[in-house]
Amino acid sequence: MQAITSQQGLEFLYFVDSPKGEMLITTRTSLMAKAMQLLYQGQLFHSSCLRAASVDKKLLSALRKKTGFTFVNCKKALEKFGSDIEQAEAWLKEQAQKEGWQKALKLQGRQMSQGLVAVMLRENSATMIELNCETDFVARNEKFQELVKNLSTCCQDYFNNSAQNKMLLNKEQVNQIVHGSNSLGDKVAKEVGNIGENMALRRAAYLQTALSPSTWLGSYVHSTQGLAKVTDCAVGKFAAIVTIKPTSDEVPEQNVVEAGQRLAQHIVGMNPTKVGNPDCDEPHADKDQENVLIFQEFLLDSSKTVGQYLSDMSITVQDFVRFECGEVLAEEESNKETVATAAASSS
Repeated sequence: MQAITSQQGLEFLYFVDSPKGEMLITTRTSLMAKAMQLLYQGQLFHSSCLRAASVDKKLLSALRKKTGFTFVNCKKALEKFGSDIEQAEAWLKEQAQKEGWQKALKLQGRQMSQGLVAVMLRENSATMIELNCETDFVARNEKFQELVKNLSTCCQDYFNNSAQNKMLLNKEQVNQIVHGSNSLGDKVAKEVGNIGENMALRRAAYLQTALSPSTWLGSYVHSTQGLAKVTDCAVGKFAAIVTIKPTSDEVPEQNVVEAGQRLAQHIVGMNPTKVGNPDCDEPHADKDQENVLIFQEFLLDSSKTVGQYLSDMSITVQDFVRFECGEVLAEEESNKETVATAAASSS
């Protein structure tokens, strides 16, 4: 039993809990007692409504496991849609995407020199992407690496549905790829909201060989932090993919596979700009300044050039693509100059 005392110090109202949970009131001032009784009944009605809207723990657990969102947000979603888990999930994803884009717009001015490049090999095709972030701490985060893998898969699916053997997509183009119901730009924006750091899908590349044993794909991914594979996706700071072709049917398969990996490793380390043609190109006077692949000193055997190594292995290089995380891109530099020129003209 509890007594409420008025400002004059007179006890005028008593609350008594009955075994059934009801409220009995005794009073010395009947009018005030009636008012308090009505107030308490209102509180009881409000409490009963909250109890009726309570969320099933199994549904809550299932929604959290499926979406990865917080306990509070999952509970709010289930309450909003009367425990309809499908509607709750859809609403959570929609809200996360909105919040992600809002956060991405706020953070878009921040520099993103860190991140990862990734290579995904599937049969006769290879996809390579670059995903940037602000700090190396986030780049080593499991969620970030899982995002890299998911984006690589999306790009690989997109490229495989095309009829082209080589594709190079810039930032605008790759972010417009639609996978499922969302663009890749939307997928990245959502994770910006979750991780809390500016991120951007910068570019993607694709090489495909003919479905025959005459042309092969090689790849190499280098990491300064011992990053390994995320399932079938290799991630690191530098990467290269290369297509090679034996000049003879007698070249053992093992030799071709080894050559593909070694050449990709050389391309990562020496950064050539083109394959080169001995009939058209001339070697640079300074071998340290050489940027034509066939004239470069072979990284894994300094006693010969890449061209000599290819001759020894009876292999030719058809094409290659190299990514370095955070490297300066000519296209981006050109855009900066255009913006700067326009700003100078307007002033």
